[in-house]
Amino acid sequence: MSETAPMESRQAKAPDPTSAACSRMTFPPENLVPDPDCFAILSTPRGPGAIAVIDLIGDVQAGLARLYPANPPSIGCLSHRRFGNFDDGVVAVLTDDRAQLCPHGGLAVIERLKAWLDEHKVGWLEDASNMDPTELFPEAGDRVEAYAMAALTRAASRLAVPLLLEQSTIWHTTPPSAEDLVRSQRLRRLLAPPRVVVVGAPNAGKSTLSNVILGRTMAITSPEPGTTRDYVAARVDLEGLVVDWFDTPGLRATDDPIEREAIQLARDLIASADVVVALAAPGTDWPDAGKPPDIRVMSKGDLGGAPASGPADCVVSASTGEGIPELVRRVREALVPEADLESSRPWIFNDRLYSEFIAEHPPTESAA
Repeated sequence: MSETAPMESRQAKAPDPTSAACSRMTFPPENLVPDPDCFAILSTPRGPGAIAVIDLIGDVQAGLARLYPANPPSIGCLSHRRFGNFDDGVVAVLTDDRAQLCPHGGLAVIERLKAWLDEHKVGWLEDASNMDPTELFPEAGDRVEAYAMAALTRAASRLAVPLLLEQSTIWHTTPPSAEDLVRSQRLRRLLAPPRVVVVGAPNAGKSTLSNVILGRTMAITSPEPGTTRDYVAARVDLEGLVVDWFDTPGLRATDDPIEREAIQLARDLIASADVVVALAAPGTDWPDAGKPPDIRVMSKGDLGGAPASGPADCVVSASTGEGIPELVRRVREALVPEADLESSRPWIFNDRLYSEFIAEHPPTESAA
C-alpha cells in the first residue's frame, strides 16, 4: 500500500469514471481561445515519473521556432535540448503538425514547462478527452489502440496498463458482447479511483486503521469519542488499485451541531461509495450505515473477542498489522475482482467504445 496524493479533507469528490465526453472534437478545440497555433498535451500519466512525454500538435514548426528561435528542430530529427533554464531532455519532430517534448517527469518540472510553453504562446490542453484519439495518436495501428493510448495517459491504477496494452489484439480476435458490459464497468475503476468509505461508531478504530492503510497520519486519533469531526480523504494505492479512501466521523446521536453536520456528510458519502467498510470493536454492534456494508471488519483484533451483533469478514489490528493484507485484498476484490483482471475478453474501456457497442447492439439485445 502506498499513498499517491493527498485529497481535500472536506467535500472531496472522486472523479466519475464515465464522465468523459464521447463527441468528436475538431482541432483547435472550440473551448480554447484560438490565439495559439500550437498546443501541448501531456501524454504520459499524471503524477511523478522519470520521463514525461508532451505531444505538440497544430503548427508545430511555428511553435518550435518560438521556443528555439536560434536553431529550431527540424522534421525527422531527434535532438537533445534545454527546456527554458530549468530542465533538459529530448525533442522529436515527427511531422509538420506533430512533435514530442520529453523532459524529466517531476511534477515541478511539468508545471514550469507549462509556464515556459505559455510564455512562447504554445497552448496547454489540460483535458484532451474530447479530442479524437485517432488524431491524437496517429502512430496507433487501429482505433482501439489509439483509444487505449489515450486511456493510458489518465489511468490512475498501474493494474490498467497491461490490460490496455493488450486490448487492440483482443478486439481483433474477440468481438465484445453483452456479457462484457458489467465487467468493463468494474474495470473502469482502474482508470478513475473508486470510493472506499470506512464507517463505524466512535472509537471503533477507523482513524487508526486509515492511518495504517495510508502509512501516514491522515486523521487525529484519541480515546475521546468524536475526535474526527469531519471526514478525511486521501488517495492510496492498494497493491496496484488506486482508491479514494474516506475516514468518516463516528456514527452516533449527538447534540453537537458541527458533529451532526459532519455525520450527515458522512452519510452522503456512504450513499455514493463504491465500497463501504463497516468497522466494529470487540463487544460492540455493527454501525447503522444506512445500507448494508460490503465488508465487515472487526478492529482491535489483538484484544480478542468478537463483535456483539454478528460475525466479521476479517479481523484486523492496527497495532500489530494483523489482517491488514487480508483487508486490502478484500477491498480490491470487491472493487475489481481478480477474475476481471485475468479475463481475456474485450474491455469496453471508454465512452466511444461503449457508444459504438450500444449502436450495434440495441439495449434489448445487449441488456444494457
